[in-house]
Amino acid sequence: MSILQGTVSLKRFVVLGPVPDEADLQAGLEQDQFRPFHDGLEEERMGWCDWRNPLITPPHADWVGQERYAVFALRIDSRRVPASLLRAHVDLRLQALMQQKDLAFVGREARISLADEVKVELLQKVLPTPRVVEVAWDLKGGALWTTASSSKAQGALTALFMKSFGCEVHPLAPMILAGRLCPALSTEGLMALDPLDLELEEA
Repeated sequence: MSILQGTVSLKRFVVLGPVPDEADLQAGLEQDQFRPFHDGLEEERMGWCDWRNPLITPPHADWVGQERYAVFALRIDSRRVPASLLRAHVDLRLQALMQQKDLAFVGREARISLADEVKVELLQKVLPTPRVVEVAWDLKGGALWTTASSSKAQGALTALFMKSFGCEVHPLAPMILAGRLCPALSTEGLMALDPLDLELEEA
């Protein structure tokens, strides 16, 4: 896991809500653990996995707890059939159907149904592309460190976090960070602060 070793780019968030105990934390991880694709038109699946290996689901309880941190990962799998390839397969299937049944035309609903059928068949042959987002949750400090760099990955993380643990996750913006570091300052006081000008004026 790069978040615990090596060089990594991290995003920092603040977690708002009641901190789950060990049992509730593990229950949330098990409830929304990653599950592989099944038959159907689904093109994306996500869920929690172990930080050591994305194939370990749910995350192993003995490895989630790292002193004051809960460490796990979010696995996001996507699978796509290229549009040009799908059109080509559907076209061949339509030609075969029209020839077999001696049809001059195939209606819109029949075409859509056939396209869905072909897409399901092709999706079953496509290997999913996995993405693993690593998470380290400071249970005492209320901070969360993650490798989720894109807005899509961050959105998936915050949505599943709320579903699994009942906690909101927000980016740790400078104003929020200042309020956490200086709790004695009021919000109005923070808003009234001016940026520090470090440029020197020439005499």
